[in-house]
Amino acid sequence: MKHEAEAEAMVLPLELVEKILVWLPVKSLIRFRCVSKQWLSLISDSRFAILHYDTADAAPTNKNTRLLYLSSEVPEARCVDLEASIHGDYALQLPLSCRHFCLSILGSCRGFILLRIHVHGAPLLLWNPVTGSHRSVPYPVADPDVPCWGGLGYDESCDDYLVVVGWGGIGHKWKPQWEYFSVRTNFWKEIECGHLPPHLVTVDCALFCNGVLYWLAVKDMEVNFVIVAFDLAGKHLSMVSFPTSGGSRRLLKLFAGCLGISYLNFTEDQKTEIWVMKELSWTRLNVVLPYAHVIHPLCFTKGELVGTKNNELVKVSDKGVSVKSLRISCRDRDNDSKMVMFTESLLSLPDEFGGTGEEQRK
Repeated sequence: MKHEAEAEAMVLPLELVEKILVWLPVKSLIRFRCVSKQWLSLISDSRFAILHYDTADAAPTNKNTRLLYLSSEVPEARCVDLEASIHGDYALQLPLSCRHFCLSILGSCRGFILLRIHVHGAPLLLWNPVTGSHRSVPYPVADPDVPCWGGLGYDESCDDYLVVVGWGGIGHKWKPQWEYFSVRTNFWKEIECGHLPPHLVTVDCALFCNGVLYWLAVKDMEVNFVIVAFDLAGKHLSMVSFPTSGGSRRLLKLFAGCLGISYLNFTEDQKTEIWVMKELSWTRLNVVLPYAHVIHPLCFTKGELVGTKNNELVKVSDKGVSVKSLRISCRDRDNDSKMVMFTESLLSLPDEFGGTGEEQRK
């Protein structure tokens, strides 16, 4: 009896266990569901999943941030832990319904990836790479050959995920159309875009930041670039001005939780410069990236810049000195549609009845 009493005294209260577990990586939590029925119930609870995601998101360095890319050698998705040494990657199992088809990535949000399956009549796919849960979204465009772009965002005001898709005609019949799909209500709705340029077309997958989806886009036949923004709460489109720069080869990315843009600047010794938007104004970062590196920046981690160079993932210091590299099998010319930054999470998608649900894992 004495030993039983001592053992019971050593058991931590569930409230304290929860405060410890919310700081752990998702992969560890998935393993720890086998510890006991109590831990299984706690870690599987949707409230805990939200608390875990919010805790990691608010931390100065989100250790659950990963890079996911679609391999060009075999039909699979591969993942890289950018906080680690990036000396290795690992495979993720794609949903069975899309393993044998050409895929592209339209965006990510709160641990979910939006996949497009390039097959006539195929739906879009919302997929959590960590838990394996996924949900199909009916594709709104009848003709799969029509140029299409999209994005995924989260509307905190109504706890809903929105899939936003835009497309246009061909040649002289070009007329952009935009719609959004509410995951909670399971319906598509048209977005008013009459004030946007008539020849607008996006050239990158969307970035979600602080309740807004952003695309880099071409607004006219002169190939003048703009940033298109879709406010998820207000359900309206607008355009955002660029920072003043003489650069070209623009790329939209998220840097330290802010919308960022990188330029290859030919007016300043051919250096790549990075700007971030803070409080609706652009600020240039003090980062040295000589043109010789030809690096496409992705993000910052532990004071180092992570980017791609040909078919390599590289880390460089803020002085432009190479630190680490990893050869990846992503040789598609349009790499932006084949790779995406995402945050690992245990979150589930809301269903049309107001709860959260998952399709069968396959």
